[in-house]
Amino acid sequence: MLVLTRLIFTALDSRGLEPVMGQRAVCSESHRIGTAADIVCYDRNSYNLVIVELKCGHNGWRTAATVLAGKCCTMKKSLAKAPDTTVNRHLAQLAVTHNLFCKEKSTIAKLGNLGVTGVSGLLVYANDNGVDAYELVPWWVRKAPKVLTDMK
Repeated sequence: MLVLTRLIFTALDSRGLEPVMGQRAVCSESHRIGTAADIVCYDRNSYNLVIVELKCGHNGWRTAATVLAGKCCTMKKSLAKAPDTTVNRHLAQLAVTHNLFCKEKSTIAKLGNLGVTGVSGLLVYANDNGVDAYELVPWWVRKAPKVLTDMK
C-alpha cells in the first residue's frame, strides 16, 4: 500500500470510520451538475454515513485567505461571509456533494432501514506531513442549496 493511502486509511480508522465505497456519484439534472464522493464511510460510533472529500497535497496555507490589493477576499454570492481560502473552497465542494447525496430519498430511506442514523461530511487532506480533517459543520450544510442555486 502506498504511504499516503496507508496514512489516509489509518486516519479514517482512528476516527471510527470504515470505508464502504469510493467514487460514489451524485448529480442534479436541474442544476446541471454531477460530482462524486471520493470515499463513503460508515461511522461505527455514530452510525452515520460519512461523505469524505479527499485532497492530496495542499501542504501550504490552506486556511489563509486570498489577498487582492492588500485585502482579504471572500467567496461569492451566498458564501460572501466566508473568506476565500483553500479549505473553504473544498468545504463548499463537500457541502454540495453531501447535499446531492442527501436528496436521494430512496437511498436515505434504505440506509435508515439498515440502521444508518444520518449523513455527515469530512474533508480530508493527506500529504507528506500527515493527514488533517475538517468536519462539515451545519453552516456549510445550510449553504449548500444556495450554492447550487448560485450555479444555475
